[in-house]
Parts: sequence; C-alpha cells; structure tokens
Amino acid sequence: MARNSSPLPTQDPGLGEKLTGARHRLINRDGTFNVRRAASRSAWLQGDWYHYWVSLSWQRFIAAIVGWFVSLNVLFALGYLALGPGSIYGMPAAPTWWEKFLYAFFFSVQTFNSVGYGVESPFGIAAGLLSSFEALVGVLTFAIITGLLYARFSKPKARIVFSTHAVVTPPEANGNRRLMFRIANERDNTVIDFSARVLFALELPNGNRKYFTLKLERDQVTFLPLNWTIVHEIDAESPLYEMTPHDLTDTLGELLILLRGYDDTYAQDIHARSSYRFDEMRWNHRFVRPYKTEADGEVTLDLDLLHVSEEHSA
Repeated sequence: MARNSSPLPTQDPGLGEKLTGARHRLINRDGTFNVRRAASRSAWLQGDWYHYWVSLSWQRFIAAIVGWFVSLNVLFALGYLALGPGSIYGMPAAPTWWEKFLYAFFFSVQTFNSVGYGVESPFGIAAGLLSSFEALVGVLTFAIITGLLYARFSKPKARIVFSTHAVVTPPEANGNRRLMFRIANERDNTVIDFSARVLFALELPNGNRKYFTLKLERDQVTFLPLNWTIVHEIDAESPLYEMTPHDLTDTLGELLILLRGYDDTYAQDIHARSSYRFDEMRWNHRFVRPYKTEADGEVTLDLDLLHVSEEHSA
C-alpha cells in the first residue's frame, strides 16, 4: 500500500484509538455514534428522566404516553369497582363485570381529564377521596406531558441532507485527485456561518485506529441557500495520497464529518454529523449540478440531484 508518511495524525477525537476487532462504522449516517452503552442501571433508574423522555423517538414517546394514560385509568377504574357498586352515583346497571369495568373506566377518564359530564359522580367519602386524588394525578400528568412536548418541539435540530456517497474525481491537471461530498439544508429556514470539519480514520495493521484532519478547500460558508460541495484535494500532504480503493478497504477508511451553523429560526447553534465508509466512495466520479435557473430567473435546487454523480475516465 503506497501512502505518504508525512501527514501527522490528529489527536483522538474521542472515538478511541485501540478498537481492535471493530468492523462497524464509527459514526452512522444519521449522525449517531455506533457505540452501545452497558450499565447496571438505565438512565431511567439513574433518575435522568427528563433526558430519557426528551431523547425517546416519537413512536416510543407516543406509545409510552398512551400506555401511561390507559394504565392509570385502568387502575383507578379497578379502585372504584373495589369500593362497591354504589361508589359511582348515576352509573348504569350492567349485567356483566366487564360492562361494569367499562363504565368505571369511562368515569375514570372523565375525572382524569377534569371533564365531568355531570351524568356520573363519586358517592361517599372513599369514592370522593379517590376521585380527588385522581384529579390531582391527572393535572400533574398533563402538566408534565405539556412540558415534555414543548421541550421536544423547541429543541433545535438540523435537517441537513448529505449526499448518499462521496466521490473521488479523476486526476486533475496537476495530477491530484479531489475527494468531495455534498450537503444541503432540507428546510427553507436560514442557516448562516456554516462550518465543516472532516476527519479521516483508518485502521493500522495492529488493529488500532489513527485519525487525520483533512484540509478542505473551503471549510466555511456564510450562507447555505443552495448546496455546498465540501472538497479535499488529495495532494502530497494528504493522508489519502496514492491510496487506492483497495487500500481504503483494507484499512477500513472512513470520513468523519462534523458540521456546525447558526439557525436564525431558533437563534441557536445547530450541529450535524455523518460519515462515509470506504464502500460509500465512488472513484472516478463527478457530481452533476443539482440546481438550475428557471425562465423567470428563480433558482431551483433539486435535492434528489444532490446524490447523482457520473463516472468519468481516469
């Protein structure tokens, strides 16, 4: 494997250098790290409940809220039934236990939501105490859910689209190739002062990993209304110099990308991460232009064309 030895490795960015036997990518395409945490106690048991609920996926969050709502009302319905048939004034007579449970469950939902249609009401001191406690639990539950929903909706999150692959161009006039990939903002909001940092990770023969910071032709843009093609020239100072696709495969070469910008909508910094492995780099390819000027002079950016490249002869 021919490779220039002049580039000095970058200090471990926090992903670890002694990863013997690690065959998976370091950063997943969605920006998450390919690390599984093992602990005797989960985040829930450690008391980090806020982070746990805010970090859940929307599917699991909604399922948990629905499950919590149903479970609480089932427990309170069973409590009303345990107090006897006269604990709920106005409850229709039901021949089966299942129908009685459903009437008690519907009464519990009305109390939990503080709706109170006026058809049924608690009767007796025990039923009154239970319904009062349920109303308190309901108020607290909806307050917590409202806070969590606001936190989830207000949390800034970048919607940056990465091209599905990176390309390595044929040699230019100076004999050097160029490594490039493209990004674009999927939203219509304004992102300013966008910067990029790209690391190259490879595996050594002893199984350890080394990291190199790639020098970019341009590591920052002021605005991002169109796409941004991030380019690294593979010259004599590049760790990729004289490397072949076979060399990248043998060393498990991977590009690690960190993007940072300022979102005008949220008035906060946003971050995006992704990576390209050796098998996601197309050699002797060039990207096609993803935008065009319409007849009325307006510029249209086609996000589908962001991923399209064409092969060129070396």
